[in-house]
Amino acid sequence: MNPILNKLEHFYKTLQPDALHCLADIYDKQVRFVDPVGQHQGLEQVQHYFANLLHSCQTCRFDLHTQHLCGDIAYIHWTMYYAHPRLKGATLLSIEGISEIHLGPQRIVYQRDYYDLGAMLYEHLPLLGPLVKWLKRRLAV
Repeated sequence: MNPILNKLEHFYKTLQPDALHCLADIYDKQVRFVDPVGQHQGLEQVQHYFANLLHSCQTCRFDLHTQHLCGDIAYIHWTMYYAHPRLKGATLLSIEGISEIHLGPQRIVYQRDYYDLGAMLYEHLPLLGPLVKWLKRRLAV
């Protein structure tokens, strides 16, 4: 296994606010991090993104399942477990996703996370949730 990916896996499995300094060992200073929430350019923005995530969630952890490395590009299938005070009364929720990771010589230079933001967030909001679920059912017919 790639040493950078080992560090990444350890960080995500033990996700804690006091471990954010470890991001400098994983991500390049000019990293580009993209997910359904937004785009974050540079290590400082990525650290800020994780700090906000961990501050707003009561629980946030990841299980990494499969990993495929093809040259300098890795794909990782994961499950995120999270509890947010404004979503379903802080009930533990989960969402599956995949990360596409581009490895530089020392650190990760690009990461794009793919997951269903509607299933993660919108479906759990009191007024919007039923509407999103209804729309998904209508589209599936």
